[in-house]
Amino acid sequence: MKPRLHTFAAVIYVMDKNRLISAAAAVSMMCSAAVTASAQSNGRDTLTSGPWLQGLENRELKAGAYIKDGKLNFSTKDNKFHLWFDNRIYTDVSFYLPTESVEGLTSKINNDLEEDDGVFRFSNGASIRRARFAVKAELYGKWFAEFDLDFAYNEVEIKDMYLGYNFSEHLSVQAGHFKEPMSMERVTSSRYIMANERPMAVEALAGGRRLGVAVTWWGKYWWVSGGVFGQQVDIIQKERNRGSDGYGFTGRVAVPIINNDDITLHVGGYASWRRPDAGGEEDRIALFRTFPESRTDRRRFVQAEVGNVNHYATFGAELAFRWNKFLAYGEYLFTTLDRYKYNGDVREPLADAEFMGWYATASYMIIGEQRRYSPADAEFGGVKVNRKGGNLEISARVSHLNLNDFHDMSSPITGGSAYSYSANLNWYPVSNILIGLNYLFMDNDKYADSKGQITAGNMPLSQARPEGIDFHVLQLRLMVSF
Repeated sequence: MKPRLHTFAAVIYVMDKNRLISAAAAVSMMCSAAVTASAQSNGRDTLTSGPWLQGLENRELKAGAYIKDGKLNFSTKDNKFHLWFDNRIYTDVSFYLPTESVEGLTSKINNDLEEDDGVFRFSNGASIRRARFAVKAELYGKWFAEFDLDFAYNEVEIKDMYLGYNFSEHLSVQAGHFKEPMSMERVTSSRYIMANERPMAVEALAGGRRLGVAVTWWGKYWWVSGGVFGQQVDIIQKERNRGSDGYGFTGRVAVPIINNDDITLHVGGYASWRRPDAGGEEDRIALFRTFPESRTDRRRFVQAEVGNVNHYATFGAELAFRWNKFLAYGEYLFTTLDRYKYNGDVREPLADAEFMGWYATASYMIIGEQRRYSPADAEFGGVKVNRKGGNLEISARVSHLNLNDFHDMSSPITGGSAYSYSANLNWYPVSNILIGLNYLFMDNDKYADSKGQITAGNMPLSQARPEGIDFHVLQLRLMVSF
């Protein structure tokens, strides 16, 4: 049976929100059809039909399919074309327990929540935290590419979408939509982080995925990456009537001072300068926000929207130490904002605003081997399960984020401040499956009110509840990657 791939083109012509889903499905089905045709061609790896192969009718493509690290791979015999899937599904079950009753608290309509009647309550229950579909490729030994979509929370979001070129084994360039090179915890894949979520300071201050171009160069004892970055793809889609796009420059340096089978000592730092996006006819606005370190409840308590920002800069330092089964690491982040105000038609400078945050994580692999450091990525990789019964890991973390600033009382910023304390027990029965139990305590200050959305009647939370909204979270996670 020959594949009829042209029939899949019809799925592209659907409503706007479903185009990306349909495109991803089409790619997947086309790949599957090609493999099926290959397997049915008298035992030969030959593709000889279709106008897309015009000129290649008599050319054999020696290809094979295999499983590596739990993922499906396709590769030609000469290794000039290598494609694989990197899919992940995270399912969370979470229970929130506030330290004091939240009865009487109200909330403005929150667009992050599917249903919101204005009454403040926590959302206990189950959620799909991530549903990622990714296709990765290596071409002709030099080129590499990735296309990654996330289908969580009934939305389609573009994650990685880029093309890159390896000048050598240690020097590469890539262009497209990908993570800025800042923060070891940020650039580490969510498959490999120990807690259920990244620390608040990293989520709020360490950037994320943007359109850009970056160069990475590394050796045995050093790693450096830097680039220029513009807008986020999801922002481009959702905010069509915005003003001028922002832009920035970001770089990260890491030094693995020691890295052997027993000990790893990593020191790194990063910096980013950014001119924020313009808000239509308004002056440029910088937005900093984060969820609590659990996302079943889709409410951002700590967030700051700062107007009249000329530019801002973020600096960070990172330190990591591994000794056999023990691993500890942490970061400190600092952001300064150059602001101004208008006195009539006169533009006057304001005192620089400052945000900061930090976290510290420690883990011990009770059963199994600790994760290893990757010099090519300047980060720690995934857990390798080489024994029956899997690996068992225990970890703990404390983190802090402060989005309050009172340097200029003519224009204070009250985005909120919070501490988090968490403990995790992770079981990896095989390398690509995680069953994790997480406990989290969130300690919020009185300004952590979702940018003024949480109130008590007609009173702001800072007056009605000066101790803030503190709560415990117990969460179970199942992760499957394939």
